[in-house]
Amino acid sequence: MKPVSRNGIAAITLVSSLALLATGCDRTPEEEDRTAGETIDQTTADARTEADRMGDTLESKADQAGQAIDDATITASVKGKYLVDDTLKGLQISVDTDQGVVMLTGSVQNEAAKELATQIAQGVEGVVRVDNQLTIQ
Repeated sequence: MKPVSRNGIAAITLVSSLALLATGCDRTPEEEDRTAGETIDQTTADARTEADRMGDTLESKADQAGQAIDDATITASVKGKYLVDDTLKGLQISVDTDQGVVMLTGSVQNEAAKELATQIAQGVEGVVRVDNQLTIQ
C-alpha cells in the first residue's frame, strides 16, 4: 500500500472523530454495557477499515493514471518510429492507444505500407494488440 498523504491523514482523523462522536448518540442498553475500551477498539477497527478502503481507492486511481501515461508513451513511440521510416514518414497515420491496444487510422499507399505500420506498432514495448483500420488510397 502506498503511504498516506496529508489529505488521507486528515480524512482518517475526521472519520475517527465522527465515529467517536456517534458512539455516544442513541445508545441501546447493550451498548451502555460496553466498556470505554471496547468502544475505542471498535472505533479504531472501523477507522482502519475506512482507511484501507480509501487507500485501495487511491491506489486504483494511481494505477489508472499510470496506464494513461503508459498509453501516451506507446503512442509517442509508435509515431516516432513512423517518422523515421522511409515508407511511412509523411503519411497521415493517426495513432491512438487505450490500455495497450493501438488503433491505427488514416490512409497509406498500398497493402505493404499497411502491414509495415502494423509490424512497427507491434514492436513497441507495452503494445498488447494493434487494431489496424488504415485504408489504402
